[in-house]
Amino acid sequence: MLPFRTSIIVSIIEFFSVVLLHVVYAFNQFGLEQALFISIGFLPVLLTLLLYRTISNENAIVRCFYVTMTLTSYIISAQLETLGMLIMIYMAEALIIALFVKKRIFVEYFIFSFIGLLAVGIFQTEDINLFFSTFIYIIYLLFYCFAMITLLMLITGVESYKAKMEEKNKEAQEALEAKSNFLANMSHEIRTPMNAISGMAQLLSQKNFQKEEKEYIATIQKSSESLLSIINEILDFSKIDSGNMEILEDEYHFNSLIHDVLSIIEFRMRNKSVRLIIDIDPRIPRVLIGDQLRIRQVLINILNNAVNFTHRGHIRLHIIWQKNSEKDGCLEVEVEDTGIGISEENMKKLFRAFGQIDTRKNRNVEGTGLGLVISKSLLNQMGGDIWVESTLNEGSVFSFRLPQKVKDGRPSNYEANHDKVFASNDEFKITFRAPSAKVMVVDDNKVNLQVASELMKKFGFDPVLVESGLEAVNRIEENLIPYDMIFMDHMMPFMDGVEATQKIRAIQTEYAQELPIVALTANAIKGVERQFKEAGMNDYISKPIHMKQLSDILEKWIPIAKQVRIMDGKEIAAPRSYFTNPMLKKEAEEKKDILDLLKGISIEDGLRNCGGNKNAYIRVLSTFAASNLLAGLEEYLQKEDAENYGVIAHSIKGACRNIGALEVGDVAYDMELAGQNKDIEYIKENHEEFARMYGDTLRLITKALIEHQS
Repeated sequence: MLPFRTSIIVSIIEFFSVVLLHVVYAFNQFGLEQALFISIGFLPVLLTLLLYRTISNENAIVRCFYVTMTLTSYIISAQLETLGMLIMIYMAEALIIALFVKKRIFVEYFIFSFIGLLAVGIFQTEDINLFFSTFIYIIYLLFYCFAMITLLMLITGVESYKAKMEEKNKEAQEALEAKSNFLANMSHEIRTPMNAISGMAQLLSQKNFQKEEKEYIATIQKSSESLLSIINEILDFSKIDSGNMEILEDEYHFNSLIHDVLSIIEFRMRNKSVRLIIDIDPRIPRVLIGDQLRIRQVLINILNNAVNFTHRGHIRLHIIWQKNSEKDGCLEVEVEDTGIGISEENMKKLFRAFGQIDTRKNRNVEGTGLGLVISKSLLNQMGGDIWVESTLNEGSVFSFRLPQKVKDGRPSNYEANHDKVFASNDEFKITFRAPSAKVMVVDDNKVNLQVASELMKKFGFDPVLVESGLEAVNRIEENLIPYDMIFMDHMMPFMDGVEATQKIRAIQTEYAQELPIVALTANAIKGVERQFKEAGMNDYISKPIHMKQLSDILEKWIPIAKQVRIMDGKEIAAPRSYFTNPMLKKEAEEKKDILDLLKGISIEDGLRNCGGNKNAYIRVLSTFAASNLLAGLEEYLQKEDAENYGVIAHSIKGACRNIGALEVGDVAYDMELAGQNKDIEYIKENHEEFARMYGDTLRLITKALIEHQS
């Protein structure tokens, strides 16, 4: 009934009190000497405390307690000539043992104590008769047996109830696991054809079709994105329902977040006669710390609801900043619309799962009815809250508060002109090519292979297409082609991606141990990333594949020496240096003291990014030193070309973060965002410091490599 720790503490306190009463009685009736002798009753308490502190076997502790307690109770009663009361003491001790709720232990105590009481009744009748007749003692003994049997039945019932609860808990866990497996399979089965639809639509959108055909293609793309959004909502709800939703706090630029959100909402409003009013506090700090992805999701959910249910008038996004201190504050957001409004009856359904209101009237509204449920859960996990005010047929106001920490307190000064924001929402541009790259793509689905192949051709190389994990393992064992990286599908028949990766890593060659393997997965369930890393994979990309994701992965794992930058439509090869010389590289790899020379660089992060392999990390450092991009920064600064400056800053950011130069990487990220926002003034103000930090890092690594080589 009680936890072991609690039952032991209660038992010790109760028996200590019983012994203390006997000591006081002995002192009053027989004097100090007898009271000191009766103090022997404290020994079980001390012994139990000692065992509790030193051993972990609960049964052994309880057995020791009841044996010593029973014996000392008999000694005390015999010494004080109160053996007639021994049954009552043993009854109290039985209640103590019953707290432990272990039937076997209780039966042992019952047998042990009953034998003792029976022996007293047979051999010490005269001592018992000092209190009452033998007949009364026999009645008490029968009552003791009845009480013990009652307690035993109670313990049996409790144990049975606990067993049933454990069985139900096991069934619940199995059901939860089955649900997770179902969702994983559903995610994979739906995302796999979605990858083909989305990928082919991306490829078609880059062809020279007529206006009408381009509109058809755009409709396919947006419809596939809508379907994917619905799938993601269901998966997110499942994660929240099972307590597996993670909140990952990191630095983010507030203006960039709002830009992304409004870009999506503006597109969804393109065919509506509804004004979007932006009213954002210019004092909101430039860089905040929070879960940017989840905040973006909440804003899009609420604004998307406003778009769906507003057919005239306006939608107003109002955000203010409540400052608590220099390091933290609170975002207060209101989304006001002049839509259909919500009745009091339907207000109760708003934050319930699958709770779309008035589904008969709103059948044309896409969605699962999970958006507000997910938004409320996410806000609660991030320390915020959400509420709504609405009048039927007049409109609604959804509001939420969200505490955030501050990284850069300078005001963001977001301009309340969303047209300007959307004007900068250009299509994705390829910033590098890798014509000499050797990339293998492993997937059992031929359509997926075709999509991946066509997407990668945009980066100047034809990938090698493999249809099974076994074939991929055989190719690495034969080592006829030195691949730069592998894209490995997760779920494949006969040998899945995880097993294939483990077999590759088991090949006893340096090449097989260090070859970058990126999971290509349609499984969006929490935990798969850890599974990939444990299997020996370096990274993962989810289906459907998007060009921006693919570009980031290729740029991260294809050797920098094989990447050719594209600036102003021209290819600019990375300069070579003696660090790419195979002999010097081999000699550098044999040294083990280079890591001691890299002061100010997070060696732990750099090694982690290379799978913990020191030799691979040294090669990455050599490549980093060979790719000095300072000249490109200076060139585009002089031309005041913020966009291409940002492209180079993006490359520097990725390279710095890969080697563990995190501080430089963060500054490069700021410069990249400035380039995306065409903020040439910010670039001019911070270029000198950025160039100095990047240059210092290059010199540090170059010097370390030279000293290590010499």
